[in-house]
Amino acid sequence: MANTDQNNPNRVSGPFGSLREYIDAVDKLGQVLHVDKVDQDAYEATGFMYQLIDKVGWSEAPIVSFNKIKSGGRWMDGPVIGNPWGRWQYEPLAFGVEAHGYDQRQLYKSTLQQLETRVDKDGQWPAVEPVEVSRQDAPCKEVTLLDDAIDILQFPFIKTNPADGGAYINTGNVILEDPKYGRNVGTYRCQVKGPRKISVNPERNQHGWTFLMDMKDRGEPFARAAVVIGADPIVFAMSSSKTTRLGQDELKVAGGFLGRPVEVVKCETSELRVPANVEMVIEGEIPFDFEPEGPFGEMYGYIGEHKPENFYMNITAVTHRKKPIFINNFTGIHRGFLTAPLEMTSNLNYRQRFPNVLSVHFPLQTPGYCFIRIRKTNADEAMTIGREIATSLKIAKIAIVVDEDVDVHNFTEVMHTVGARWQPYQATEIIEKAGAMGGDPSSPTRGSGSRVVIDATRKRPDEGGPEVYAKMNRECLLAEKPDILSHINDKWGDIINGWKS
Repeated sequence: MANTDQNNPNRVSGPFGSLREYIDAVDKLGQVLHVDKVDQDAYEATGFMYQLIDKVGWSEAPIVSFNKIKSGGRWMDGPVIGNPWGRWQYEPLAFGVEAHGYDQRQLYKSTLQQLETRVDKDGQWPAVEPVEVSRQDAPCKEVTLLDDAIDILQFPFIKTNPADGGAYINTGNVILEDPKYGRNVGTYRCQVKGPRKISVNPERNQHGWTFLMDMKDRGEPFARAAVVIGADPIVFAMSSSKTTRLGQDELKVAGGFLGRPVEVVKCETSELRVPANVEMVIEGEIPFDFEPEGPFGEMYGYIGEHKPENFYMNITAVTHRKKPIFINNFTGIHRGFLTAPLEMTSNLNYRQRFPNVLSVHFPLQTPGYCFIRIRKTNADEAMTIGREIATSLKIAKIAIVVDEDVDVHNFTEVMHTVGARWQPYQATEIIEKAGAMGGDPSSPTRGSGSRVVIDATRKRPDEGGPEVYAKMNRECLLAEKPDILSHINDKWGDIINGWKS
């Protein structure tokens, strides 16, 4: 259940017991934009999201609820939700932390700091075993469809872009179990292939791929799977990010973030357990022959490749709430999931390896970048750290290392630093070959690419830098007036924060 402030009943914070609790909480803040009806056969929902983000920016845009949507020639009841995780403000809201700050970046950074206080001395998040509930106590079991009653074409799974291969379930959390690795919960796009068939697309070397290929190599005829739709924010974040390692159970780690066990319920046609609070569960069997799949618009904002061979699933059951909520990820337009757990885990891991690493940030609104903030103590340290992080993080095509006085969550500030502290000839390294994101349209070979490491730290004289480095304008202001920004916020914060162009 969500937490309500008794002194202010309109203030609600997580962790939330379900997706709909989270959406209701954001709606109370006046940050859900309700749209009566859109014709997605004419791509009105996609065009709407582009215009909204273009107008107000990805970090300021509200959640959008399309209440009725036309898809595949028929009008269907939603809601279909877009941009559910867009604003950084939603991170502390969802995780139930007391974040402090008067702008989006400060709230996000404060969330990271608060979450770090919850890990153990080894930097590990506590794992909490899920608890099973009865079918009668599972909201996802309100409606059960079996055999001839199954027809997923009756639900508003939409074709987001005209160049996509078809309609997609693009926020489904695919649950697999394996005797060697345990349980895996991963977010993989699923193309709607027919009333009782969908594709399942784990990229090579993702955990789902490892599970399925191991089963195939053992000679198993198929894998039992369940696709969960409409999970609560924390379960969805665990499924969508690289917070866990192979063999770690995302539902156990989600329980650690929630501070309570994830409630699970047994599937109708297998022994798999799925979160009980979700909007819909699609159960099925994944055989180990393949079918074509795609193309599909990827996170980079480009259409991904058509795949001649990919996994698919024959559907054996569908269960759902009476009036389910559907999330569509308008991929490449808005942020896809809550990122604080992923960023916090990366920070802890790299700090253990490099004590002078202060923070690592990969801005999802500009995929391919990675900003690394360090406390520099010797020559060549920045390049050594940047090289290691760039080769180990597949998303880090352009790794930029900056000094401790630079805010890595402020894109403009990082770019100013590059302009003022970086000399391309002296402080750039190109790594010819490294692992790459599967959806990167520039990779000549899928899953492989090159890297650029930029050392944008102040160069010491023994690195070829100037004897004296000029001070920053902001630094001089704060040295003379250290309280000026908080003073301005106290005096004119309502005007500044309330301005909408």
